[in-house]
Amino acid sequence: MSNTYKIDYTQIRQRPQISTMLDALERGLANFEIDFYLVGAVARDVWMNAINQTEPRRATKDIDFAVFIKNTESYTQLKDYLIQNEGFAPYRGNDFVLIWNNSLQVDLLPFGEIEDVDGRVTTNGVGLASISMPGFREIYETGLPELTLDNTHTFKFCTLPGIVLLKLIAFDDRPEARRDDIKDISDILKHFFDMYAEEIYENHNELFEDANDNLMHIAAQVLGREIKKITYRNPTLNQRVDNILMNNTNTLENSRIGQIMVEYFNNTVEENVLLLRYLLKGFTE
Repeated sequence: MSNTYKIDYTQIRQRPQISTMLDALERGLANFEIDFYLVGAVARDVWMNAINQTEPRRATKDIDFAVFIKNTESYTQLKDYLIQNEGFAPYRGNDFVLIWNNSLQVDLLPFGEIEDVDGRVTTNGVGLASISMPGFREIYETGLPELTLDNTHTFKFCTLPGIVLLKLIAFDDRPEARRDDIKDISDILKHFFDMYAEEIYENHNELFEDANDNLMHIAAQVLGREIKKITYRNPTLNQRVDNILMNNTNTLENSRIGQIMVEYFNNTVEENVLLLRYLLKGFTE
């Protein structure tokens, strides 16, 4: 699979005007020698819409970047620089958000040495000033593809398994508020075989036992294997994902994820739990 992709703004459902924002952001990050990668819905759009011509279920106007930060002071300096020199404005309700041009929300999600032993980042800001960041560093260390946007901006972006991993954790953190994350995972699962076909045929062809194999089940098993490549380096993270999948595959009645997936697939909880069991199978192999 190629590790570099050339895309344009329409393919990620963004306006060309964000180029000015990216210029400003990249100057700030380069000034402090901070590495970063694209995450969230726009990273999902890169994979689904730009690379695989599959329109995602929902759009977002926010842009999320994971930024590799050594300490709280470096993160504060970066934000202060962007506010004072590059036209960004703070957002009082969330210390991890900046506003560009009075309209575009840019999330700067810090990970790395700034995290405490529990993977949490805490700042001295106003409003939301503490967030949990499990998985971000592991995704970064596993290796990331790059995109070139409109032949102007080149930066790393999150892998598909990384996107699913972060959405599983986000749902587990706040299941009452993150139902859309499960629908996004469902969207990815539905199309994962087609999006990952080259990798599946090349490195997972032993999963094809007969002509009646369910391709979505194969895709789920491969996705589980790919998530494992990220989490195995962190036993705590690995166990957490295992617990999430186990808790949602033990029984139909207790599978909150399986129940939410019904809203996307318009099928039965039983079918979704079976799909999740293939995901778990790949993860635990």
